[in-house]
Amino acid sequence: MVRLYIRLYKHRRALDGLPKPPFSFWFGHLPTIGKLMQALPPKCHAHVMMHYLHILHKLPPVFYIDTWPFGYPLCVIVDPEVAYQVTIQNPLPKHDALQEILRPLAGKKNLVSMNGAEHKRWRAIFNPGFSSAHLMTLVDGIVDDSTLFMDILGRHAEEQDIFPLEEAATRLTVDIIGRVVLDTQMHAQTSENDFVSAFRSQLTWLLKHDEMNPFVLFNPMRPIVFQYNKWRMDKFVGKALEERFSSRPDKDPANSPVEKRNRPVIDLALDAYHEEKRVKHTTVGIDATFKKFATDQIKTFMFAGHDTTSSTICYIAYSLSEHPEALRNVRQEHDEVFGTNVAQTPHLIKKDPYLLNKMPYTVAIIKETLRLYPSGSSVRKGVRGLFLHHNGNKYPTEGFMIWLVSCASQRCPDLWPSPDSFIPERWLVKEGDPLFPIKGAWRPFELGPRQCIGIELAMIEMKVIVALMLRSFDFKVAYGELDARDEKKGLKLGLRTTPDGERAYQTLIATAKPVDGMPVRVQRRNL
Repeated sequence: MVRLYIRLYKHRRALDGLPKPPFSFWFGHLPTIGKLMQALPPKCHAHVMMHYLHILHKLPPVFYIDTWPFGYPLCVIVDPEVAYQVTIQNPLPKHDALQEILRPLAGKKNLVSMNGAEHKRWRAIFNPGFSSAHLMTLVDGIVDDSTLFMDILGRHAEEQDIFPLEEAATRLTVDIIGRVVLDTQMHAQTSENDFVSAFRSQLTWLLKHDEMNPFVLFNPMRPIVFQYNKWRMDKFVGKALEERFSSRPDKDPANSPVEKRNRPVIDLALDAYHEEKRVKHTTVGIDATFKKFATDQIKTFMFAGHDTTSSTICYIAYSLSEHPEALRNVRQEHDEVFGTNVAQTPHLIKKDPYLLNKMPYTVAIIKETLRLYPSGSSVRKGVRGLFLHHNGNKYPTEGFMIWLVSCASQRCPDLWPSPDSFIPERWLVKEGDPLFPIKGAWRPFELGPRQCIGIELAMIEMKVIVALMLRSFDFKVAYGELDARDEKKGLKLGLRTTPDGERAYQTLIATAKPVDGMPVRVQRRNL
């Protein structure tokens, strides 16, 4: 009991004199957070909670949260200048907790939670395959998978049903990543396979941030399911790697191609690995080290790559259904770039992928959606002797999980005019305009040396999907119908919007996703 009190005392004293919401010595910030959770809809994502804490309690752009013994003490950063200090000026390592969170989905050796020289080495090995120039050579496959997605939307239009757009978009992005990274047909949109099944199972078994039920928290089946699903994913990826290696035309040095076009990411990574090891392509199988790291990276790309694109596609459909003028503007741009024959769009993109770079308003739509609905944030580990500085104030980092909350910084009224409004034009104005974004305030992919390796892939995917999707279909978000259906079933609706009236709020399923999977109806456009 004495030890417990000493630990409690140390945790609470560490926050003396630091900016924070209302605080209790005995319970830390649990009462404040509990009160806020009652005002928020169920399963609301924690980064949405941090945004409201920051706004409601008029906190400075650096503040502290203590939920011990249920969580790590947090240093929350909202300001881009302070974020610069821990991501670029003095890049802090990723927090140890990230490894535990990601292990079931991405394995131990994943680029997201790796640190130091190990991260630098494997990032360099995989970088070539994720360059914009190389990804442009793979656009044909992205268009093919996206065209199948259009067929699926067409079937929903014919059936006139309500369906979760997030699941359909997730299956699309899994197909795209499988093709781009491994040159493997995942067939996630049309069937199940061991990888897709195991991956989605892992997502459902992950703990939610607000889960307090001890029978759920300590469910003995969870580690067993995690291990079984890991085995299934590793087996699938391992087999795909072996098949890819055996089919490489450059296994024999005499046939080694100079041309890197149209080759999947894994090929370029293996080239870089062999070059690093100064090995000519004479090995019979994949080096065990490369296979292990490559397996975890492919799972990482599946995890990190599917969520941003799929969630953003959902929120684009949602935002444009609410803003018809923006929808008209983006469609006019597509007519100017691709012509008015909608059916020719896939062919035109394949013929000239660089048409995708002639859609500034489309990019503005994507960036504004990512501003309002980022899928994740970055967590770093504070270190001894490093203090953050803002407006003459000094903030310690040692002992704290540093949380750069993109959701809060991207909706901060001190940084953005009309922060909660969907205004794509803010990405098109010139410097000096009141709408012009402040440098470093937009960070859905983070900034600095740990910026998401897949940012270029995500942007290319979204431009292709948005162009095809918006040219062919109209979307009607069906939360109202879903709620009415639940009410008829006698289910208690309770609170289903944020304090700002947002029904399509973000919930935690490994990352931030639209609640209830973004239920929609879709219909073909009258052209």
